[in-house]
Amino acid sequence: MKTTAKTILKLVLPFLLIALSYIFYQKTGDMSQPQLDMVKLAPYVLLLIGTVISWKFNRSREFFILVVLGLCLAAVTSLPVIPGKTAPMNPVDIYSVICLMIPFNIGLFSFFKERGILSLWGGIRIGIILAQVLAAFWLMNPEQANLLALVRRDFLPGLHSFTPVPQSALVFFFAALAILVLKQIRNRSSQDISFIGVLCAVFFVLHDQRDPFQYSISFAASGMIMITSIIQDSYSMAFSDELTGLPSRRALKQDMMKLGINYAMAMLDIDHFKKFNDTYGHDTGDEVLKLVASTIKDVTGGGKAYRYGGEEFTILFPGKSINEVVPHLEELREKVSKRAFTLRRTGRQKNKSKRKSRSNSRSAKQKQIYITISIGVSQKSEKNKTPDTVMKSADTALYRAKKKGRNCVSK
Repeated sequence: MKTTAKTILKLVLPFLLIALSYIFYQKTGDMSQPQLDMVKLAPYVLLLIGTVISWKFNRSREFFILVVLGLCLAAVTSLPVIPGKTAPMNPVDIYSVICLMIPFNIGLFSFFKERGILSLWGGIRIGIILAQVLAAFWLMNPEQANLLALVRRDFLPGLHSFTPVPQSALVFFFAALAILVLKQIRNRSSQDISFIGVLCAVFFVLHDQRDPFQYSISFAASGMIMITSIIQDSYSMAFSDELTGLPSRRALKQDMMKLGINYAMAMLDIDHFKKFNDTYGHDTGDEVLKLVASTIKDVTGGGKAYRYGGEEFTILFPGKSINEVVPHLEELREKVSKRAFTLRRTGRQKNKSKRKSRSNSRSAKQKQIYITISIGVSQKSEKNKTPDTVMKSADTALYRAKKKGRNCVSK
């Protein structure tokens, strides 16, 4: 239940920040001039903080998107002067170029892998941004008015009544959104959700385009969305096991400090896992770990599962006794033992005879095996007064379960 709530929060948080930013914008009419000046400065501060954090955590995709957002905000609010000219740039031209640049870069950088900022790949990406800036200055030159007019051209005349965003830019917005949604469906990531949130925030302000304060507030919200995403992912990396998705040993240590007066703790591991790894390879072993983790994460009885390390897992039962949790552990053990694992042909099986019939080959590829687990459980008592001693007691019980023949629960 908690996991579902966290997942929902990750999905809705960017859009909640966008909604709060719009509510805040509605209040700017009652602000004094010094407060309005702070509002104008706020997005630059947040974007700078975001770039520093992304630099520190080596999050190059967020870093470069934040840089692009900062450049676009400066362009749309400051209206820089063309070198050698006295007239300021046409705000409509700047608006049109920004409508193209932001979705293009969000879609582009979402595809790039994390290659570092101070690296060859980072230098190439900086070059891509600089090339766009130079192209934008060239495109907004009065001599290129006809070319820029093509960017603003309406292919569907009736659509302009719904939004002032150029239709060529709408193609980029919808393409970037489709890319991010498909990536999110294939592999859930708070990073892609944050990119979707930024895309929506920017589109909203470009569609509404009321005044510079709305730009400032929407870009500030975009900076907050990106910062929140970096923090969420950093927390997940620190406290979640990358392979299984379960809370990690670090999360276990923290939760052990929050335990109350009564609690039970179970230690479990996969039977004959080393032999399985040696026979079928570590890649197949990883798949087995993920299969077992997906089962034990749904343990009943109020338990919470963690990956302790290797093939070992831990389950905490706050406020429970051994007698209360054993039926749930037995149910879990039985559920794991009945769940078949389909073993596909691996590299270590290639040395087998090639003279087997095609039917035998197919059956080998689809071979099913069954995994079992052994479980040791203990609870807080006069003998075991601390979480560490309870864990050691559960670990001792786990060894007893193995000596009994494995695939059983011992206390």
